[in-house]
Amino acid sequence: MRMEELRENPQNARRPNENPGLLALKRGAALVERPGRGLLRLTGKDPVGMLNAVITNNVSTDAGRGTYALLLNPKGRVQSDLRVLKAGVSVLVDTEPEGAEATREILGRYAPFSRVKLEDLSDTWVVLGLYGPSAGELLAGPGPAEHGTTGVEVGDVTLLAAGVAAPVPGYDLLGPLEAVTRARETLLERGAVPAGPDAHETVRVWAGVPRFGSDLTPENFPGEAGILGRSVDFGKGCYPGQETVARMRYRGHPNRTLYRVSHEGYSLAPGAPILQGEKTVGTVTSVAPLSVDGVTVALCYLSRNADLHAPLVTGDGRVEVLGEVS
Repeated sequence: MRMEELRENPQNARRPNENPGLLALKRGAALVERPGRGLLRLTGKDPVGMLNAVITNNVSTDAGRGTYALLLNPKGRVQSDLRVLKAGVSVLVDTEPEGAEATREILGRYAPFSRVKLEDLSDTWVVLGLYGPSAGELLAGPGPAEHGTTGVEVGDVTLLAAGVAAPVPGYDLLGPLEAVTRARETLLERGAVPAGPDAHETVRVWAGVPRFGSDLTPENFPGEAGILGRSVDFGKGCYPGQETVARMRYRGHPNRTLYRVSHEGYSLAPGAPILQGEKTVGTVTSVAPLSVDGVTVALCYLSRNADLHAPLVTGDGRVEVLGEVS
């Protein structure tokens, strides 16, 4: 594949002897296990109001409408990213495994004052991804929009379906382990294809979707990762770190920015430095496990002092900038 095609549309990447899971994610319906995710159920007087006082985005009071947001420390650094999902009268908070502990700790500090109860479902509930252009055909009816939720029947069980837009459109199915396991078998019978973590991670990196624990850490400000537009509501009231986020948006540019890059080699790994001449100007954060015609795609932070039109190198080859993550 020509690099120009990969730069313009990462979803069109091809390779000989295509990975079946990768092919299903791009052209069919794939099942992706999402192990270890943090899941909290919030009930009580006003869980939506409590969240709106703490997180960066606005949670609607409308039933079935959720959002993507961040938890920041007072200095504006990202402590976790999360999805807020509606489940009847309760609210679910879903996080990456690396953000689960911080999310429990931060929300746990606010819950008693808001008369909100936190229940940790991480050990009893699981998340199963059903992704790809044909994912909706395998459910009994049309699924929800991004971050929206609805109950869906899959065989003889009912699960909560949450809409997903990126890196591949589809749905996350949430529920008790036994119910999700039975639903998985039903979906396999209907034609879904198992996709391993390598296939899902590859499409994530191709699409330029940052992941907490890799591309977002407690050392990062949200403006560095290209996610302000979908994670922050600049019209809402005060929350921890708000002033720093506002200053970064209105007054200046981050010292580093997340980019998609390609590398014609196999030595690229997270943490690898990116050099311009003898100067280190960046660091690799994520690497797609599956190559595209011998080309490895990665995410990396580059200093704002880096010259994007001059050679960048790392490991055993040159790095080509495909575009800023946004």
